[in-house]
Amino acid sequence: MQKFGFVVATILGSLGLGLAAHVPAAHAMSLIPSQEGEIKLTNTNINCVASTCIDTTSFGYTVTSLAYDGSPEAPNYGLSRLFVDNSATANDWGSGIIFKTKDAGTNPNTNEFWFRPVAYLTTPTGSFNPGQLPAVNPVENGQLEIGRFKFEFDKTISELTLEFFDIEDAYKSGVLEINGQAVANLLNAGPDGNRQTLVLKDVQSLVLQLGNPGPDSRFRNTGDGVALSQVVATPEPGTVLSVGALAVAGLFGLRQRKKVSQVG
Repeated sequence: MQKFGFVVATILGSLGLGLAAHVPAAHAMSLIPSQEGEIKLTNTNINCVASTCIDTTSFGYTVTSLAYDGSPEAPNYGLSRLFVDNSATANDWGSGIIFKTKDAGTNPNTNEFWFRPVAYLTTPTGSFNPGQLPAVNPVENGQLEIGRFKFEFDKTISELTLEFFDIEDAYKSGVLEINGQAVANLLNAGPDGNRQTLVLKDVQSLVLQLGNPGPDSRFRNTGDGVALSQVVATPEPGTVLSVGALAVAGLFGLRQRKKVSQVG
């Protein structure tokens, strides 16, 4: 059986430093593409709606959107899409998805690339149907950042550091599964704009949950949107992830960022 482990999650606050400062620069690499667009999912019933469709296989991993399995907190939510967004720019990706430079709730620092889920409803008031392609417009024009995703890596990641942005509902966002084993490592609530990290060991796959759609959310009319602001990988000794990931490593580094206003 493969081993895995956690390092205790840390709340960094709205002015939290980049995680690259805590990982050896020679080996750490960001797995978030430095390009805005929609992540190409492995789901056969979800094609990219954005003109820029990012294939992550060159980065050494694939992403699958998962249903919330009809849980009470998400009775009408279907499969979410996943985007890479730069908080400094506005984008109209079509099909009702509009990203502003200042969104309804979740706003990372300026010029930061981050994974941004987009929540969909299956029907406005109907019952939940797990795995069904969403049939209506994205919630809040794509500004409700909620989703559940499975990441599968080509190579074992010796150390994987995840940074979650703006968790304000307790124990609804975090890691649900590692290497096919349920772990339910969910993070506590923090103040507006908080950053929390999880460091995982020996990862081949994981399931992430970002956000809480309600109705038990503190934001009952919408939900608690959460972004994945950093994904930093250190491969096993003697291995590399891919040429694409190594190219990103050359662009990855800590820089000062201007704080933007956040709306709770």
